[in-house]
Formats: sequence, structure tokens, C-alpha cells
Amino acid sequence: MHHPIAKGSYYDMGAHYGAILRKHGFKLQAQTEEKLKFGRASEPEVKRIFPEVLEEISGFAQACELPYQRFAAFMFGIGAFKPQPDCSVFAAATDSRVLFGRNYDFFYSFKDYTESTLTLPENGYFSIGQSDVFIGKEDGINEKGLAVAMTGVESPIIKPGISFCLAVRCILDKCSTTAEAVRILSEAKLTSANNFLIADKTGELAVVEASPTRSRVRKPEVDQNLVVCTNHFVHPDMQEVENTEERKRSNWDTLPRYAQISNALRSAGEICNLKDVQKILSDHTGYVCSHQHKIKLGTLWSLAASLEQPRILRAEGHPCRAGFKEDLRLQKVLSLRSRIR
Repeated sequence: MHHPIAKGSYYDMGAHYGAILRKHGFKLQAQTEEKLKFGRASEPEVKRIFPEVLEEISGFAQACELPYQRFAAFMFGIGAFKPQPDCSVFAAATDSRVLFGRNYDFFYSFKDYTESTLTLPENGYFSIGQSDVFIGKEDGINEKGLAVAMTGVESPIIKPGISFCLAVRCILDKCSTTAEAVRILSEAKLTSANNFLIADKTGELAVVEASPTRSRVRKPEVDQNLVVCTNHFVHPDMQEVENTEERKRSNWDTLPRYAQISNALRSAGEICNLKDVQKILSDHTGYVCSHQHKIKLGTLWSLAASLEQPRILRAEGHPCRAGFKEDLRLQKVLSLRSRIR
């Protein structure tokens, strides 16, 4: 896993990253006319929700000597044209802490592209975010103690809008509370079907179940301050927009993972801590720690965090083998910033 730093204006962040990749011989695959058309139709929604990222995309494209529309179409179409990741996310709030856990499960061929980026925008919140899709993010935690992660859901419908990876990045850069993130996701037009789990340091938890045609917010059940999402919709209003037949083929383990994590969190209860989060993410029961060797897919990274500080631990690879190591980059840069002020 690579560990880059992105800082400065949005254009500068994109240009710096693009220049590095160009030196390493980066080549972007050709975009079909269908994808280019989809990208052009998506740009107005991206501009409405997260206009700053268009500057970053422009900086990247220029530094990489790529046509802007070609690279933008690639970024806007992520998730809409397959493949979808198989992932697990959860959060739990106790009397003393707010805990967050995430396994990102995808094809092993993407391992060399995985990154954990320290993002320091001039006009946004600092964050640690993980991804395998350049400028976008699949999960992360920002300086305000806000955590967000997505999971893919099978749906027969795609529409122009904002891709999940840019939506996650928008939340990390712009939101300090779960309520703010929920508002952005509820108002956005998403290109594909996804769950977004959001938690903040106050213990406010939510899952936004989103599709190109509708979105619903799922809160913790009564007397259980925890939320879980894997690769299916739970809210009754979202059942008809999920392709359950395709889920049975490609995301067959989503229900066992959901049940295993939910049961483990309930069993831990108020004494749940970061060690418990790491144990849940490393468990093979219910396929939470994924090893699908036949199709060369498994857990590429795992995240365990306590949001009050925040404190971030990450396993780069299968958590059952790689183990968790604390990432102190965000804490260090925040400490330095406070001393300078």
C-alpha cells in the first residue's frame, strides 16, 4: 500500500499527484463513447455537489498530459460500469467511545494500486483516506472525528451523477458531523447503488442506502447504538431497487457477514473496544475476513478506529495475517498545526 500526501489547493493536489504518476509511466485505459457521454452528463451534478474536485481532476489531467474529458469520464464512471467491491463496515457507540471498523474486499490484482492518503486541502478538513481509485476515496476519517465508508450494492440501474468515490471524498473534505454527511448524500444524485456508513465522534451513526432512483437513511435500532452494512440494502423502501438475483451470484456472502458482525457487536455491548473491532474484522466466521482464492478476491485493507481523538489503526492486507498498525500521520500534522497557530 502506498502512503502519499496531498496538500494545497485542489488544482495543486491533482497536479502533484498526476506528475508523480506520469514519471512512473501511468497510462489511462481508453474510454468508450458510452463512458465519455456518461461523463459529460455527470459533470453538472459533480459540480453542484463537489465543485472543488473538478479543479483537482483538471490538475491531474494536465500533469499527466491526458484530455480532461477522458480522465473526468473515468472518475465519474467508477462503480457505474462494474466491478463492485465486496466490503463490510460497522460502527458502535458506547458510553466512553465511538468505534468504527471496515474491511475493503476486492480483487487481488488491485493490491498494487491501494493507497492510504494524508489529504491536507487548503479549504477543507484534513483526513486519512483509503482507496484504489486515484482522487476518490472508499473510506476515511477526518480531523473532526467523522468516519465514512461505502459498500457496493447490485442494481440494474445506473444514471449520470456523482460516483461513490467522489461522494466519500466530498464528505471527508467538507463534513464535520454525521448530519452534514447525511444531508449531502440524501440530496445527491448517485451513479450507482451503494451503502454509505457515517459515524462522528459524538456517537451519531447512520447508513445512507442510496441508488440512482432513491435514497433512504437507516439509523440504529432502538436500544442498540450500532450500525452495520455489507453489500445489500436493509431498509424496506430500498428492497425493490436491488438486484437480488445478481447479489446471490456475486455477493453471496453479504448476509453471513452482516449477521456475524451484528451478533459480535451485540455480544460485546458496552465493553466493546478497539481490540474487539480488530478481532471482528479478522474473523473468518461469516466470511468477514475474506479469502475467496478461486476468484482471487479478498480483504485488501482493514481499518479500526476510535473517533474521539481520532485514533486510526490499519491492516494492509488480510487483517488475520497482516496485523493492525497505528497511523499517526493525521495526529502529527494536527499537532504541528496547533503549535504554529
